[in-house]
Amino acid sequence: MRLLADENVPWPLVSALREDGHDLVAVLEAMATRPDTDVLAAAVADRRVLLTFDRDFGEMIFARGFRPPPGVVFVREVPRSLAETIAAVRAVLAAPSPRIDGYFVAVDRKARYHPLPESSDNA
Repeated sequence: MRLLADENVPWPLVSALREDGHDLVAVLEAMATRPDTDVLAAAVADRRVLLTFDRDFGEMIFARGFRPPPGVVFVREVPRSLAETIAAVRAVLAAPSPRIDGYFVAVDRKARYHPLPESSDNA
């Protein structure tokens, strides 16, 4: 899967997903310190699923009408350990029929799938 990992994504998670074969660009490497609007625009332009721990992206997409990327995986509640975080994200990405494209997936104790809105003019 083509992913863009926001700068708040722990490096061990980035490494684990790359080891799993995902095509992952890390904001820390490619565009560190850029504002969330630039990160969201990059995910849209590069057709990458956005992986983030930042709830602001949901507000930008659902409340402010910014164009969504193909999908968003938002780790809503940080598990007790990094290993649990990695396992939770891997489970969402490796589900038999992952419903990531077209969805905002909020990950906490379980994954909750919310359809992304249609694109608007706030690209």
